[in-house]
Amino acid sequence: MKFNNFLEFSEYLDELGLFHMDLSLDRMEEFVCKWGAKGDFPVIHVVGTNGKGSTSTYLTYIAMESGLKVGTFTSPHFVTPRERATIDGQMLSEDEWCHLANMVMEIAPDVGLTYFELLTCMALVAFKEHGVDLAVMEAGLGGRFDATNTLDPDLTVFTPIGLDHEKILGATIELIAADKADAMRKGGTAVTSIQVDEVMNVLHSRAEQLGVEFHNAEKMNGVSELSPTLSGVHQMQNAHLAVCAWSLFCAKKDLQFNESQICEGVKKAFIPGRLQIVKADRTYILDGAHNLHAFKALESEIKRSKIVLDAIVFSCMKDKNIAPVKDILFELTQGPIITCGIPENERACLPEDFIERLGTRVQTAPSLDEALSLLPSGDGTVLICGSLYLLSAFYTKYPRFLMK
Repeated sequence: MKFNNFLEFSEYLDELGLFHMDLSLDRMEEFVCKWGAKGDFPVIHVVGTNGKGSTSTYLTYIAMESGLKVGTFTSPHFVTPRERATIDGQMLSEDEWCHLANMVMEIAPDVGLTYFELLTCMALVAFKEHGVDLAVMEAGLGGRFDATNTLDPDLTVFTPIGLDHEKILGATIELIAADKADAMRKGGTAVTSIQVDEVMNVLHSRAEQLGVEFHNAEKMNGVSELSPTLSGVHQMQNAHLAVCAWSLFCAKKDLQFNESQICEGVKKAFIPGRLQIVKADRTYILDGAHNLHAFKALESEIKRSKIVLDAIVFSCMKDKNIAPVKDILFELTQGPIITCGIPENERACLPEDFIERLGTRVQTAPSLDEALSLLPSGDGTVLICGSLYLLSAFYTKYPRFLMK
């Protein structure tokens, strides 16, 4: 198969099906073997439930400020899959994406890669082509069978792990932690952020089994003058984790640990949809909170900042258990809560189902545009949250807010 342009590639990607999963690493391992460039650049692997994107971004900008060329792979994307693989924080052109897709198809034409696997392979090829000094690879879903788990990372970084994707990863936090813990490599190095006791016990146990040098960022010295542009106390924790990870990476690679470069990297780091405040016809707060851990962090920051929300627009996927976040959602505002569908996403919860799941206090709308039309008049503050795909609809409407 050969793609002549980005449109053809996009259509093929759509046909693959974003949510088709096959939990095995056979296809990725076959590709990596045929690709032949495993080990050609160092890898930091970022795994967890919450804060992966932010931590990966901090690491990227710290490394850039330290003079490294950095390839970064994150997910999901908001508007275009080109957001997922960047070089020094910049997206690649549509023509280059088409070229990368063709290279992957030439390397392993009959492997049968899934949607996420194809994008992972394209990122690896791009990083090799651009001669990166470091690849920051964010896990997509779990750890054990995640497509990013086919490399031998120089460092594994664990962000906070909580209940999410229970139908895929396991019904308990211990099972989810065990899945993600399998991202560690025998004799490797790992560092973790703040974890609940059940998760920390699982990570410690797996590290001991594999002989992993295991570090707790809470017990490590960081940099005292960090000033993340991203809002929230949890972003300070993500930035601290990234700094601790960078410290370990520098020690392994004999790189200079320069505090001023680190502070500048953390300050420059930007990722949309993380307590992002924007002004259009009114003030919007955009946050990708979609599980209990993330909603608690969101609630804490809104209360700490004394923000008064005039309304909330909320959506989620059909399979999402939203009962745990219901009380937080209702406490965040005295104004209307408008739940909406995401018509272009077949996994999205249907508008009429929100009444059954959240009760009659919520209003429903078929789409984001309809939800916005139901907002109270005036220039109040509106929170848009619950699904990254809802934020994607917002960025499609207001693309200027997708970049810093």
